[in-house]
Amino acid sequence: MARSRSRDRARDGRRRKSSPLQKGKRKRERENKEAKAKRFEQEVQRRLQERIHGRDFEALIQEKIRGELDRHFSLVKIEIDMQKKKLIEEFRHERDQEERSKQELEAIIRTNQQRTQEQQQRVAAAMGSQADALIHERGLIQKTKEQRRKVQKEFESGGGLA
Repeated sequence: MARSRSRDRARDGRRRKSSPLQKGKRKRERENKEAKAKRFEQEVQRRLQERIHGRDFEALIQEKIRGELDRHFSLVKIEIDMQKKKLIEEFRHERDQEERSKQELEAIIRTNQQRTQEQQQRVAAAMGSQADALIHERGLIQKTKEQRRKVQKEFESGGGLA
């Protein structure tokens, strides 16, 4: 439905035209609204100031601060405990590793000492055998010398070949 433009203009004109009384009334209403908003804002600010500067608010803030500090200290304590456990575990691991290395080294040293002893015993046994062989050989040489002396003595005393 199309309306006539002239009719719309007439209506718009009526709305635009207002009496000075209506303008004043609107101005007072606007000023009243602004004054109300200002009083409302002042009351909100006053109550906020009362609440902020009250002991309950201060206690609440302190309680929240304490809670946050406790939470942070708790987190720090947990982190420190975790690092402590990690360091202890690393220390134990290193100590165990050192202990294993020490035991391995002691086993190697014992094995080397045992081999050295066995070698010394073989050398001593070989030297003992050589000494026995040398004594036996000296004994044979001694007997041979004695037999030669005896034969020589017989030869010299008996006149040789008869």
